[in-house]
Amino acid sequence: MTSEQITRVCSALADKWRAGSHWPPDLAEFVAIAAECSGGRFGLTVEDVMAENKRWRNEFYRYTCAETFDWRHPVLYHICIALKRIGIERKLTEGELRVQAAKQLAHWEKRVESGLPIPPIRRQLAAPKAPPGPTPAELAYEQYKRKKNLG
Repeated sequence: MTSEQITRVCSALADKWRAGSHWPPDLAEFVAIAAECSGGRFGLTVEDVMAENKRWRNEFYRYTCAETFDWRHPVLYHICIALKRIGIERKLTEGELRVQAAKQLAHWEKRVESGLPIPPIRRQLAAPKAPPGPTPAELAYEQYKRKKNLG
């Protein structure tokens, strides 16, 4: 565990003690709190995902695209992109977005545990450009005007 994760565990234990829980915690309670605060396979918690999502929402204008943003972890790119899409489609509140963040994080942890790698962050392909010149509709309209003028 990193020092940040240990700090989170200690803070969670202190919060539980202040809330009236017994001290010291038994082993099962300590392991549950440590697992919750350590962040699982990636070392990320839902709070980390929400903080990165907020940072991306607040600083996206500084970057040309999401792929050039300085992500703390490669999986956060995939999670935050999905959160943005789901949040817009379903018009989610902050609490509902937090639930979706937990689901996305669990999905990616399960995916990595099954042996699949995290896809690299790649720049999206540009949309195909239309060839220069008149469109088929413009050509048909020109032909229509020619026939109309001829009688």
